[in-house]
Order: sequence, then structure tokens, then C-alpha cells
Amino acid sequence: MAEFVPLGELIEMEEVLAEPIADRVIALLNEAQLYDKDEKLNCLYKVQELIIHKDPSLLDNFMDEVIAFQQDNSPEVRKCVIGFMEEACKKDPGSLSKVVPILQYTMTDENVNILKRVLICVNQLYRLTLEFLLNLKSFSDEIMDMWESMKDIKNQVLDLMESSDNVGVKTQAIKFLESLILLQTKKDVESAESSVAKGTEVEMSLDSIPRSHCLLKISELREEAGMAIGKLLQLTASSTISSVNLITIIVCLTNVAKQRPIHFTTVVQAFELLHANLPPSYSPSQVSSVRKQLKLQVMSLLKQPQSHSCHGQIATLLTDLGYSQAEIAKNTPKLSTETVKKTGSSNRSSEVDNLVKKEPSVDSLPPAPVAVTNPESVANQEPLKPTIIEAIDQLANEIEPLLEPEAVTGLVIESLSRLPSYIPVSFKDSYTPIAAAGTYTQRVHLARLLASQVTSTSKSNSEEVCVIMVYFCVCVCVRACVRACLCVCMMR
Repeated sequence: MAEFVPLGELIEMEEVLAEPIADRVIALLNEAQLYDKDEKLNCLYKVQELIIHKDPSLLDNFMDEVIAFQQDNSPEVRKCVIGFMEEACKKDPGSLSKVVPILQYTMTDENVNILKRVLICVNQLYRLTLEFLLNLKSFSDEIMDMWESMKDIKNQVLDLMESSDNVGVKTQAIKFLESLILLQTKKDVESAESSVAKGTEVEMSLDSIPRSHCLLKISELREEAGMAIGKLLQLTASSTISSVNLITIIVCLTNVAKQRPIHFTTVVQAFELLHANLPPSYSPSQVSSVRKQLKLQVMSLLKQPQSHSCHGQIATLLTDLGYSQAEIAKNTPKLSTETVKKTGSSNRSSEVDNLVKKEPSVDSLPPAPVAVTNPESVANQEPLKPTIIEAIDQLANEIEPLLEPEAVTGLVIESLSRLPSYIPVSFKDSYTPIAAAGTYTQRVHLARLLASQVTSTSKSNSEEVCVIMVYFCVCVCVRACVRACLCVCMMR
């Protein structure tokens, strides 16, 4: 049954509908200046609905009037204005020249909720900015100033990764860096060809930018992407990062590795080191949450076609995280004929079997697998290797030849006297049986773990380092030695 509406209200509604949208917007903006927070928000939301969705041609006329509310004392009102600016740029990219400088100024807001909203907005608009600049034929001073403001925003985001103590702000900054890395790096040839073959839209990347572009310099964008991924990798080794931020970084690095295979091996190495160097300040529940996310993301990396380049490392890491050899073999992708020809790889099943077979001789070992990439792309974009990873790689190469049973046994006996009287939480939570103990793959993994522990000793608790080193060392000894040493650990 229809609701009864008085005649007077019907006449008023008809007058409102007949009133031009521009006049209604003017009336709402005037009312917003007079009302308190709640009524002001209601007016601004109505203005956004009228301009963005009813008559976008009014954007040029009323953009400055709406942006003026960014000086309001209420954080909710300022967040509303940020949302309006984001929607305005999506509707009319030409508004970026007005909006981006305002966002740069708002990045200095002391209110963390405003800062988080700005980071979300910038994350949405950065891709739009690059696409807008690509479509321009000429560049006015206003456009060039806008791009300089966007570059300053990127630098501010990098600074926030170190200066901000707010978990939510860092989370949004991490997500922005992920988008920046994907937009400012080149796609691999296979994924680009696959997108064209499927008829899907090719996403924005460094490949879309011509070398002759006068504003977007490929070398500068590539360098910024390298700094961004370096910052994320650096944070995985930080002892002060929160578990929430660490989980966010794990997910972001996984996305980067999937979409930009040139960084695949570096990300796997970072996860390998993270597994052995979780911050000692984490509670058992935090350790469990991080390891659960790490387990899921590493398994998702294994399922990628490019995982063949470092399958041994991934399989060993998954074994440490609790997966069985059967589960690893089941989720390992089968190599296509073309991939086998390109990489010269052997059948995947033989690689899995090698994890539990007898250790090969040093002379018969194949060279370390390297992801095959287009030579031109390799020349233009080298995968980043942070200093800490380079140091660990060098130390691991020196340690691996020394992991003979006699030397390891001596190290175990020497370290037993320095074991603590209790089992550290990090050891207890991370303990998993070693299925491939004594194999070459496990020895390389062990060498890298020992190298990472030595590298981070200054940041870690010495007793926990001692326990972890003893545990991993005994893995290359006979099983009787393993059981004996673990029994001693438990008894003490």
C-alpha cells in the first residue's frame, strides 16, 4: 500500500527536482558552511552525488569550493573531501593537476586516519596519473608541477616506512609500494603474450612508457621501483616490525614475485631468511600467524610456472614449514615442452626425488639454476639483491663446503654447553622434522640459514641463536646424533 504524502511535500519535492543541479549544489555548499559536522557531511555527500554521478560537467565550476573544506577542523569532513577528490579524478583525469598538490600537502596531516585515507587515495590515483601523462601530447607548467608533487608523495611514502609508528599507516604505505613496483617494472614476455592471446586488457607497466617521453623517465622509474622493493625486503629482516605489517609485506612480495618473475628468486630467498629470523619479540600467536601466512604464500609461489628456477629452495622451505614431500610434488606445476626447451630443465619429478636421494658429488652438481629472461630485458632491468642478501649468499657459499659430519659433530658438542635451561619459544614453535636431512639441497639450505643467523646475531638473542644453530647443524649428521642432541635440548 502506497504511503500518503501531504500535498505540500509533493509540491516541495517537485520544485527540488525542477531546480537546476548547479543551483542545488550552490545551496548545499552554502548550507555546509553553516552546519555542524554531521549535517555538513550530509551536504557534502549530496554534492558529490550530484556532481560526480548526475552532472560531471560541473566539476570545473565547483572543484575549488569543495576542496576548500579540506581546511575544516573535523577529520571526518577532511576524509570526505579526499574521497570526493579521488572520485573526481576517476571521472575526469584532468582534475589531477588540482588534486595531487592538495594530496601532497595533506600527507603532512598529523591525524593518522587522514593519512591512511590519503595513502589509499594515492594508491588509486597513481596508475591513473601515469596513464593520463601517457595520453598527453603537450605538457603545461601546471601538469609538470603536478608530476613533481606526485614524485614528492612517493618520497614521503618511503619516509613513512621508517618514521611512522602507526601499523595502519605502514600497511597502506606497503600496499602503495607494491603498486609502484608493479607499475614501474617490466612485465615478462610470456605474461604479456598471454594477455594479448586471451584478449584481456594489458595492464600498465614500464613497457607502456616510450623512451622518448619527456616527463616519465624509464631509468628513474626503474630506480624508484628498485628502492621500493629494497625497502620491503629490508623490512622482512627488521626485528621491530609488527606482525600485521610483516604479513602484509609477505603478501605484497608474493604478488610482485608472481607478476614480475625477475624478482622471483630474490623474494624466495627473502622468505627463506625470514623463516629463520622472525623477530624474537613476537608472541607464540604472532609467530603462528606469520608462519601460517608464509606457508600459504610460499605454496602459492610453488604453483607458479616460474618456480622451476628455484624449485629446490622452495621445496626445502615448504618442508621446514610442515608440508610433506607428497604435497609438494602434487602442487608442483608440470613443465611444458616449450619451457623445457627454453630452460634446459629436466623433468620436475626427478627434482623432487633428488630431495631424498643420496648426496651427489660436487663435480656432478649442476650449476645453480637461473631464470631465463629476454636478454634485452636483462640489460635494462637487473633483479635487485639487497646488501644483506649478498652478504648471506657469500657467507653461505663459504659455509656449505665445511658442513662435513666431523665438523658438524664438533660444532654440536662445542655448543651443547651453552644451551639455555629452557626451550626458547621460537625454537619450539618452528620445529619441524627434516625429511631430506643430509642431501645436497638441505646442506645448501642449512648453510644459508647459518649464514643468516651469523649475519643477524647482533639483533638476536644469543641463546636462541645457539639453539637454532645446533638444531640445524645436527640435521646433516646421522639420525642417532639428531635424536641425542634433541634429547639433551629437552632435558636441559
